[in-house]
Amino acid sequence: MSSRGRESSPRPLARSLEPLAAESLGGYLLRLSCRLCVSPVELARLTGCAADGKVVIRRTLLLTLDIQRFAQATRISAAEATSLVFASWADRYPPIARTLAARESSGTLDGWLFNTSRRYCPDCLAGDGSPVQQQYGGPWKKAWHLPVAFACPQHQRFLRDGCPRAHPAYPGIWRLIAFPSAASLHPAECRLPVTGESTGRHRPHCGARLDQPGEQDTLRPSREVLGTQELLLTLLSPKRPAVEAARAFTDLRVIAALICLSWPLARDLIDPALAGAVSRHVGLLATGYSQPLDRQPGSVLAAAGLLSAAARIMNSPDLPATVARHVQAGQPGRAGSSPWTRVLARHRSACSQALREAAGPGDPLHARPKSR
Repeated sequence: MSSRGRESSPRPLARSLEPLAAESLGGYLLRLSCRLCVSPVELARLTGCAADGKVVIRRTLLLTLDIQRFAQATRISAAEATSLVFASWADRYPPIARTLAARESSGTLDGWLFNTSRRYCPDCLAGDGSPVQQQYGGPWKKAWHLPVAFACPQHQRFLRDGCPRAHPAYPGIWRLIAFPSAASLHPAECRLPVTGESTGRHRPHCGARLDQPGEQDTLRPSREVLGTQELLLTLLSPKRPAVEAARAFTDLRVIAALICLSWPLARDLIDPALAGAVSRHVGLLATGYSQPLDRQPGSVLAAAGLLSAAARIMNSPDLPATVARHVQAGQPGRAGSSPWTRVLARHRSACSQALREAAGPGDPLHARPKSR
């Protein structure tokens, strides 16, 4: 887009839609694209959130959307536009603030900012039966972009990970909308190409409806797993103070790294149906990354198991003893120089006081007060 185009305000659309509760920017663009019969990319250009020539819509738009321009173009309020992006979570989910700060210098994305797949609840996408959701489907939720989203408490099910049909592997996990060139599709239709052979803009899309039950949906989360997910979603809401939420998310991230360090010590804290996924995640950690323990779990089931176990450890009646046991199991005789100690040091200032005190001598930046 030319500088003149960027400076001018986009023309308000002739028709629009009201955002749904918990909806993400991507979901809103998909629903509005369906209503206006234009591709999501063209709609993004019309609303001032994508430049001419762009052929993909990236998830970084959740951090950089020009709220006022988008609200004016779509004829919604600034508050409604803000609800579609991560702005309201910046002070309670630390990877957002950390990424925004890093983008000003190196442009680095925090490793726990976005999950590595397209997660969703088919029942949510099917809608609530209201006229607008009967026509355009339910919301693609904003929380589904985060690694801490793995289940839907409302429908008591795990989030689905990708299309039920098999597809060739495609890069693009950072896309807000994958393969968005197709126009007039229902928001719940899969947009992935049918095969990997065609590379043109008008290649046939899969078209599978993602709002239908599937054979892979037989495994259901336990009550404890659903409780962990409800806690994480509550931390994203104004129901909990932002500072408390930010420390809780950091604690869970650091404890998740400790569980990976000491694996399989925490296996008995994890639903047996999820333990295999966590074990596979731990097995992938030693693959040449400079900070392997601090990698997010790549699958829904691994995230559910790891974060539920981390929540149980954080609620331990003797947190210092629990932390010490896991550190010792992970690096016998070398607690003060374990890989987890480096993870803890990197996030120490954002952790809760309880975790910092529990770490004790294992944290080189923390010293217990001397007895008098």
